[in-house]
Amino acid sequence: MLFIMIGIVTAFNFIVLLIKYKLGRYVDLFIDVICLVILTNIFSSSGQGGIIIAMIASLTISLYLLFNPPTLAGLLRR
Repeated sequence: MLFIMIGIVTAFNFIVLLIKYKLGRYVDLFIDVICLVILTNIFSSSGQGGIIIAMIASLTISLYLLFNPPTLAGLLRR
């Protein structure tokens, strides 16, 4: 059951990333991929439960950024 859940979350996450790529939202895509890599590395030592937590967290970040896209000007402004 755990592997099915991991597969579904991973597939949905990659579909969201593919949508962002096709829309040309490269800043958004870059932030998503970096978050996915960081979260996977942080939770990888926890076993399978940690990986599913990382994938769900990454999916949540991806969906948030899909509906609230970051702007490059907003990232550079301080």
